[in-house]
Amino acid sequence: MNAAHRSSTRYLAFDDAGRGTHGLTWGQQRFRRMMLELPEGRHVYVPLHLALPAPLRPGVEETLRSLRTVVTRHDTLRTTFGADAEGVPLATVAGSGRLPVEVAPVPQDGAAGVHRHLYGEMREELFTLDARPLRIALFTEGDTVRRVAVLFSPIALDDWGLSLFKEELLALLWGREGALTPDPWQLAQQHAWERSPEGRRRSERAMEYWSRSLTLPAPPLFTDGHADTAVPPGGHPFHETVFESPAAHRAAREAAARRRVSVHAVLTAAVLTALTARHGVTRHHFGVYVHNRFARATRGMVGPLSQSVTVGVDTDDGSFGAVLDATARALLPAYRNAAYAPEALDALRQRLRSEGTEPAAPRLFLNLTNSRALSADPDPGIGEPMAEVTHSRFRRIARPVPGTTDLYLGIRPYRNHIGFFARGDGRAVSRPATEALLRGAESVLVAEAEGRHLTPADLRAITNS
Repeated sequence: MNAAHRSSTRYLAFDDAGRGTHGLTWGQQRFRRMMLELPEGRHVYVPLHLALPAPLRPGVEETLRSLRTVVTRHDTLRTTFGADAEGVPLATVAGSGRLPVEVAPVPQDGAAGVHRHLYGEMREELFTLDARPLRIALFTEGDTVRRVAVLFSPIALDDWGLSLFKEELLALLWGREGALTPDPWQLAQQHAWERSPEGRRRSERAMEYWSRSLTLPAPPLFTDGHADTAVPPGGHPFHETVFESPAAHRAAREAAARRRVSVHAVLTAAVLTALTARHGVTRHHFGVYVHNRFARATRGMVGPLSQSVTVGVDTDDGSFGAVLDATARALLPAYRNAAYAPEALDALRQRLRSEGTEPAAPRLFLNLTNSRALSADPDPGIGEPMAEVTHSRFRRIARPVPGTTDLYLGIRPYRNHIGFFARGDGRAVSRPATEALLRGAESVLVAEAEGRHLTPADLRAITNS
């Protein structure tokens, strides 16, 4: 924080918390590998900017006590990572210690200033495996805390855990400690469950599914020459497109409610429908992030449970309804089989590679699961505004792979609009083609909301206009 904001440092001390050492969960193994092997992986983070409701006016000490309770309740917020003498990765839960907490007045530009600090100064130092997995800043008006900013390492929690952190902190600040789930599920329990006979059976069932799904063909995403022919000398071929659509927001929610499916399935189907209409591709092979939750851990904070999977959808009919049905049918088993031991998938890929049947990477990657439906831009300060999305997490990890992934598409439902962020490989898809795809998806959704039953010819006309 710059000198004009007169920041100070307080400390959140905790003791008598649970402690111990255990192996890594499946999700932690994946993120450890990413943070060690991919330089851009260390730039990934999970942000929270919480604007406290007007009637809630806690002081700094009260806020620190509430934060201490949340940190003490969940082992993942006190966990660092190392290895034993043989090099086997280990997670170590600290039973005591203290976390620095920055305290500063609310910036003059309010939420925008807090966002700037959260996505700028707080993430200047990359997260490492041996460091505490969260950084906290409190923003005050006089003696009252008005905004809380927290930056988490991705190995600590995912968006499900983030929601639980926010809910528990607010409950404690309101004095509703009785609303907290007693004895929350912890990392050690998750690790033990994954290695139990039940957990191993789940992993084996998932491998049976992926052994079939991973052999699906991966046709080119764009088939009609929509590529940029020239790449600047010494430059990279990637281009970026940001598109915000209030119309798509209203239409997607109406379609989801009417057809009783998730908004994510509707948005995915709209993109695939536009692709089918514009380019005649009827077999889509795309990557997507999914969150898997276990029944007992639904309200637990047990590290990252999200991962990327590959999904295949046939869209022979071409109508939005048919594509949506096919998308929902394809996504459900992918979600159900998203929990597995990483070494099992490694072994499966090695076997497929030796048999010559491992497919190419998906040409299209969709990121919809990091959205927060109740977010706004920039107030009330929960979730990333699109201006930050475009140069933070997506920009750092949404990098198409030449010759494999042609287009990385982030889609986020906000309170009043859908935010699209696309990053394409100009050698496979041009910026105008990407923009046409996004507007085509918007048009498909609006037509669906208006009750128009579009023929394939109608869809081609919309997406080529």
